[in-house]
Amino acid sequence: MPPATPQPAPDPGAGQDPPAAAPGRGALSARGTLLAASAFCAVALVALAGVLDVPYVSLGPGPVRDVLAAGGRGALVEGPVEARDARALVEVSGAPTYPTDGRLDLTTVSLRGGPGLEVSLAEVLLDWRDEDVSVVPRELYYAPRTTQEEADAQSAAEMTGSQEDAKVAALRELGIEVPETTTRRVRQVDPDAPAAGVLRAGDEITAVDGTRVDTFEALRAAVSALPAGAEVRLGVSRGGEEREVTTRTYAPQGPTLLGVVPDVDYDLPFEVDIAIDDVGGPSAGTVFALAVVDLLTPGAMTGGEHVAGTGAIAVDGTVQPIGGLRQKVIGARRAGAGWFLAPAQECGEVAGSTPAGITVVGITTLHDAREAVEDIGAGRGAQVATCEEVAAR
Repeated sequence: MPPATPQPAPDPGAGQDPPAAAPGRGALSARGTLLAASAFCAVALVALAGVLDVPYVSLGPGPVRDVLAAGGRGALVEGPVEARDARALVEVSGAPTYPTDGRLDLTTVSLRGGPGLEVSLAEVLLDWRDEDVSVVPRELYYAPRTTQEEADAQSAAEMTGSQEDAKVAALRELGIEVPETTTRRVRQVDPDAPAAGVLRAGDEITAVDGTRVDTFEALRAAVSALPAGAEVRLGVSRGGEEREVTTRTYAPQGPTLLGVVPDVDYDLPFEVDIAIDDVGGPSAGTVFALAVVDLLTPGAMTGGEHVAGTGAIAVDGTVQPIGGLRQKVIGARRAGAGWFLAPAQECGEVAGSTPAGITVVGITTLHDAREAVEDIGAGRGAQVATCEEVAAR
């Protein structure tokens, strides 16, 4: 029997449909592609969130400092201070002083996100989840285009100013006369003035349109003689360096102004020294003033109690709000304080939400603060006005 003749294999491409795809195979492939793309986008977004700067700052509880304590003259602590040396944070020479007792803490805020230290979106999102941290727009604390150097200089100038104001307020609270002289030095710039961002705290204005001015009165007269909106060249001494800047005048309510608050030199009858490192801003003014009053009056004002506080102070004794109150109260309680002095205007921020074990007292003047601490020290703390009571009025 002859061998069988091999038959050619059928050509799948000729007159025959290709094999049908397995059910769902194309759909699974598309879904896998979509999932892969989604995962890639998620990874990319996470990576972007880790590097993308956002215009916010985070405020958290910061360290505290006992202004009555000897020792650690610039150090910050987060709890009770045990080791102390002979040098105190607040010292008076040339006048009788008296022993103090207890603790009187200045409080701080730990701030992230300032100029040169921007925070990422991922960091802000993490901070938002922390009940002890507040996330707020950066513009509430820093003017646009402020550099880290400018922010540091401003903070240092505010701390120096708060110390001088505290000394004067304390002495005047005790009925001691303190003569004053207004200077050409800039204390503050109106944020709505054209000079905002041109002039800064600590600048000394030495000339107007090329004409030297030696006193604040001469400076004010030169500026008031100009029309509102006039371009003006100012000679400025900044950090020991002479320079010229250009801005415009304005007249928000009458006379032509630059929009600056001048600094004032005070002639204290004896030396009061306040020194601290690594803390900026004006918020310790009220506590500094209380420490000076305590040193210059018989008896320990706190009566051995642990009191903390915040609030900028004016030379007339007015206590001014400063911000970050909730974080400062938390930091004070962590350090063991049982009492906290707060600007009455800010009491609503903490009323009903203060940590257990600490009472927040609302104050409007240095005299209020002094009386409150004296009451606390004498065991009459039940009669002080708490922030809950102040906020309910």
